[in-house]
Amino acid sequence: MVLLFTSFFINLGVAPLKHEEPRRALVALEMLFRGNWIVPTEVGEYYYKKPPIYNWVVIGGFKLFGNYSEYAARFFSILSFLGMGVLVFLMGRRYVDTYFGIYAGLLTWIMADVLFYFSATAGEIDLFYSFITLGSFFTIFHFYQKQQFYLLFIITYALGAIGTLTKGLPSPVFLAISLGVFFLYKGRLRYLFSLAHLAGILVYLLIVGGYFWWYDQYHPFTNYFTSEDSLWSQSSDRTMLKNSVFTLIPHLLLFPLETLKNIAPASLLLLFTIRKGFITELRRQPFILFSLILFISNIAIYWISPGTRSRYVYMLYPLLVIVLTFGYTSFPKATSHPRFRWLYGIVLGLIILSGLTCLALPFIPQLADISGIVAVSIVATLAIAALLIVHLKQPTFALPNVILLFVLLRFVFASVILPYRAQEGSAAQDKADAYQIAEITKNEPLFLFEDSRCSLTTVFYLERERTEILRRDETVNNHYYYLANRSLLDDRMYEVFYTFAYGDQEFVLLKFRDP
Repeated sequence: MVLLFTSFFINLGVAPLKHEEPRRALVALEMLFRGNWIVPTEVGEYYYKKPPIYNWVVIGGFKLFGNYSEYAARFFSILSFLGMGVLVFLMGRRYVDTYFGIYAGLLTWIMADVLFYFSATAGEIDLFYSFITLGSFFTIFHFYQKQQFYLLFIITYALGAIGTLTKGLPSPVFLAISLGVFFLYKGRLRYLFSLAHLAGILVYLLIVGGYFWWYDQYHPFTNYFTSEDSLWSQSSDRTMLKNSVFTLIPHLLLFPLETLKNIAPASLLLLFTIRKGFITELRRQPFILFSLILFISNIAIYWISPGTRSRYVYMLYPLLVIVLTFGYTSFPKATSHPRFRWLYGIVLGLIILSGLTCLALPFIPQLADISGIVAVSIVATLAIAALLIVHLKQPTFALPNVILLFVLLRFVFASVILPYRAQEGSAAQDKADAYQIAEITKNEPLFLFEDSRCSLTTVFYLERERTEILRRDETVNNHYYYLANRSLLDDRMYEVFYTFAYGDQEFVLLKFRDP
């Protein structure tokens, strides 16, 4: 466990912010520069796509580490993901047993899509949001078991309100589906018309309404819902309402396979889950059945939404991991059973393939400049070789062995791939461009010209280096620097100080000149 925790923080800050990371960090940075944490802005313009709570989390990282680094921007997001595993462990230990809780928690922490992909861009919103949402699922079950309905509704709706002020409309949908389906299954729909439920709704309205009231003191809150880039547009653009049947059908077919790929190696436990009598065993385990019901009911809307990305459903993956883990831990422990032999063989293949890959690292030309690549290759190969020996001698350790294998591979990923991303790719170039522009402009005024829209990675690092907001300006002042899309300049006279690209568009740092 300590090894796994450590692996998440190695080289966490070496790669530049990319994808949606610079947007989250940029909005947080502008809140600090403006001294206003209530009204989000992006390049000085009102930002309506997401409410501010995650930006406050990023600000917390900035404050904790005393800088605006990539490490600080990603820190609490990684903690949130680790918190998801802790929640799964605690719930599993309490409502099944410790053996089950340990495996379910570990398999949550090593889900491949997070371990080898999303943790590298952890400054995005989704891991924190998933932690909050998963917590709201578990409070439904926990307080129902204790028959504490006021706590059930109040805490669940409070977490739903935090989720709403983090990501917007998905949270009310999760609340409605989860509570509705759960109480329908329990045959207790009357509780949805109780004073306890009303108290939960009032808490939700107080928290969410309180924020929008506060926002309205600075700017009309209705813009969150009526602007072109509103909260609604962020959710509806990815549903089947905005996609054709030609994108829907492939998505329906591929989505289950992608889900199993993303939660690997837990998906290997399907070997023990698809069997006669498993549903009967589920019915004797209320927590496992609850997890299955909530997973199916909540995943359905994403299954029919072609715009779905894996990160949108990270809060649902642990529910599936819980069900699959129970399939394994409840399976009769006869190691001679073919299913155990299949698991052993698959893990053996993964160990051998991983060892050969680590051995080959120094011979990959793209990795030649990575510091310590030979040492990483030798240590990783020896560690995996030792794991191979254990696996060959102890076939019953197949599941612990694959967990340890993924932990070792995470160390390799952090030591090799993250430094590589720091040197290569568009984000590295965008960061370098920002540093060059900051060096040229010094403390002189700098603006984005008209509707010029360059990489937000560039904008974030520019604002960080200059410690001021990069605003848009449609006027022309010969004494100011401008970042401009060259296609917007027409026949204007200007002097170019730096040229860079964003996609297929050419941008220039310039000063205008009189004809």
